[in-house]
Amino acid sequence: QNKMLEYSVKSRRWTWDISIVEMEMISDEVAKLLTKSFSRLPASLILTLKYMSCLGSQVDIATLELLNRCMYESFPFDILDELSLAIKEGILEKAGPIYQFTHDIIFQTIHELIPASRRKEIHKVLGLTLLEAAADDQAVHLLATDQINVYCKDSVLNPDDRLRFAGINAIAAKHSMAASSFERARAYINTGIELLEGRHWETQYAISLELYEMSASVSCMNGDLHAMASCLEEIFSHATKLEDTLNASTLQAKLLASQSNYNDAISNCLALLSKLGEEFPQEVTLSLALSELSEFMPTLRNITAVDQVRSLPNMTDSTKRRSMQFMSMLCEYSVIAKPLLLPLLSCRMVRLTLESGFCGDSIIGLTQCAYSVFTLMDDVELAYRLGK
Repeated sequence: QNKMLEYSVKSRRWTWDISIVEMEMISDEVAKLLTKSFSRLPASLILTLKYMSCLGSQVDIATLELLNRCMYESFPFDILDELSLAIKEGILEKAGPIYQFTHDIIFQTIHELIPASRRKEIHKVLGLTLLEAAADDQAVHLLATDQINVYCKDSVLNPDDRLRFAGINAIAAKHSMAASSFERARAYINTGIELLEGRHWETQYAISLELYEMSASVSCMNGDLHAMASCLEEIFSHATKLEDTLNASTLQAKLLASQSNYNDAISNCLALLSKLGEEFPQEVTLSLALSELSEFMPTLRNITAVDQVRSLPNMTDSTKRRSMQFMSMLCEYSVIAKPLLLPLLSCRMVRLTLESGFCGDSIIGLTQCAYSVFTLMDDVELAYRLGK
């Protein structure tokens, strides 16, 4: 009935899954016996096990040592000594740096010893304690956020706590994105958005913009283009100034390009560059491209050594840096859809670099200039020097 034992026609023998058999052997009655047996254990050990069960069935020693240092008021004893006793009692086992309950039923029994109302408070205490002690430890911050989110679920929170916990989830989402854990980041972002007020774009503008930008980025990485478009529309509908739309505009261009709508992506980038003070024609003829490149050739020939570029100061003007980023994207799309735009873009990027300083996208400008000089001006030596 419980599928513990089955006859295999193919192998002509009885088969079983030992893990299912072992799980079934510990029945509800055994769980009751366990509860009774736990009553003879020291109160300090039971308290330690209760808190540990709120962290999960497995907890690493670094987290326990952290709690041992930070929760001395809640634990007027050494947690690690209690864990050693738990191992002797067969409640826990240690595998390397990990302490884990020896069986799921034991873990569940310990966890259910905590009243449901008290359980939430323990999650909150653990979350805030770990958060305070996390410093730059991303793993601890994520664990703290997980604990806080368990507390938040179905809880009635005041506005200050909702805003604070939304910010904590935003930081956790950043850590997860940096680790390429996009599904986990999605969960933190969704929780953060749920914690915002109904009129959050009016009252909590900064955190709203941050969460929706991350949501669009994660949707892009996950290939969920519908969700990405929805997030971008939310940003464009509520952003109050141009600079707050730039990240969303970057993602929108990538969205269009991912759908092979290169002409639309180029048009959007050109329109945005115009707002940033960098004008380009929508249509470029060969004569215009040759004219622009010919006019800029003397400047390019004056770049005779790598040190000339390397010694330039860093580009600090944020508007010009943004313009360089969009021109760099345009170079990528123009190669496919509008190759005659490349000479105009690359010359402008090199000009901005020489006038306003060096940035990462300056390299794209130099290499695309080298390509344009080679293909349109047939100057192999200059093209080689610029590329080098």
